[in-house]
Amino acid sequence: MHIIIISRQEEETRRAFQTGQMARLGLSFEFLDAFEARDLTDAECQAAANMWPSPSLPQDIACFRSHRLAWTRVVKTGQPTLILEDDAVLAETLPQVLTAIEAAQIPANAAFDLEFTPEPHILDDREKLAFLGGKVVARRVFKNRVGLAAYVIGPQVAGRMLKDTERYGLIDSYFWHRPWLMGLQIEPAQAVQMRFLQDNEDAQPYHRPQEKRLFRPSSKLRKALLRLELELNRGRCLLQAAFHSQRRQPLIDRAQFRT
Repeated sequence: MHIIIISRQEEETRRAFQTGQMARLGLSFEFLDAFEARDLTDAECQAAANMWPSPSLPQDIACFRSHRLAWTRVVKTGQPTLILEDDAVLAETLPQVLTAIEAAQIPANAAFDLEFTPEPHILDDREKLAFLGGKVVARRVFKNRVGLAAYVIGPQVAGRMLKDTERYGLIDSYFWHRPWLMGLQIEPAQAVQMRFLQDNEDAQPYHRPQEKRLFRPSSKLRKALLRLELELNRGRCLLQAAFHSQRRQPLIDRAQFRT
């Protein structure tokens, strides 16, 4: 499977870690230079913030643009692709799981979330797919506010996401709550951000770095309408989960991870 790792050019330590990790797992990949928050003007940040109901940081907007760059690459290659952020630690079983995903009959509107985050998701209590003799499963995810560090999409999903994100949105939450998307959580999770690999009660699911530039929607009416639109989309996803879902963290086997 094609693999793209989104990484800032100056993150030499993380790039070295990813290069070693990929070599150990026998996986080929390419780095995609992340969009730099420092290259955004205040006007660009404010224009983006006007399209989202909650406060936005330049890093949020840069992350949004970086993932859109990755989706453009997926559309161009026409291949299912694993997209990673450069702080993702991968399970030893990941190569087999990727091979199994490629071999499965996957709906064109499906995307796989391979990541563990310590944030409760709303997950289907039924398995959608099973891999590796049932040791790894995929189940529908109906709510996931945090987590876009490791996911698999095909060109159809990437193309539609590009159309849906012509205006800015907080990318983690926005991605998994598209009503047309069949989001599938892989369990046990095959990736985890470095800061969550060790049990750390102080690690917050959503990390916002210190930043002086914080941008908010300039119109209260627009903010209210955007919030309504967002909640309606989330509500549609939750309706699909009625009577056959559970609220919990994704499963993870920490013994499968090395640093």
